[in-house]
Amino acid sequence: MSFSRTLIAAVAAFLVASPVLSSPVPANEASVSEANELDRRATVYTGKATYYYQYGVAGACGQYNSDSALIAAMNSAQYPGTCGKSIVVTNTANGKSVTAVVEDLCPGCAANSVDLSVGAFTAIGDEATGVLPITWYFL
Repeated sequence: MSFSRTLIAAVAAFLVASPVLSSPVPANEASVSEANELDRRATVYTGKATYYYQYGVAGACGQYNSDSALIAAMNSAQYPGTCGKSIVVTNTANGKSVTAVVEDLCPGCAANSVDLSVGAFTAIGDEATGVLPITWYFL
């Protein structure tokens, strides 16, 4: 008889605890980390874009790329940890955008500015202009 009471007590305790154990995380707690990630991706930088030739040399990230590859060289202030990350660059003068991968460092670029491969630059503007007003963000 004591075994039956113990078993019934254990089952009752389990049934009482089950809804607590399986309750979903409240939306406001779950969305905190998601919001932080969205904030990082939602930061839009305003600067200038220039272009450069690869000359068959590996970029600061160690990759060899052709001039037609859609790549970017990041300014020194924002370069650390950006190798291989994609950025979307928009020419604010004409609204054209291109997605480029950070594969190099641009020590001469001002903060928030990037140097683009010829392929990336000509996707959003005319090479003859040399410098474009841009906004950009990380994907």
